[in-house]
Amino acid sequence: MTDRDIAKMRPAREAMPAATYARLTGASEVALKLPASTIQAFAEEGEDWRERMADALIEAERKKHAA
Repeated sequence: MTDRDIAKMRPAREAMPAATYARLTGASEVALKLPASTIQAFAEEGEDWRERMADALIEAERKKHAA
């Protein structure tokens, strides 16, 4: 692969149909209604707020199953 080819690459979740990506990764997208203050609290800490919010939810799930 050339640098030009690499520059054209997109993340798999953008390049393939959502259903295919979900099947391959076990991930699925859902819509949540959250208070604006919750989103703002994560967003204030940086551009990766969605990933950090997802990590927080995964950790909550782990704690729930461990209890």
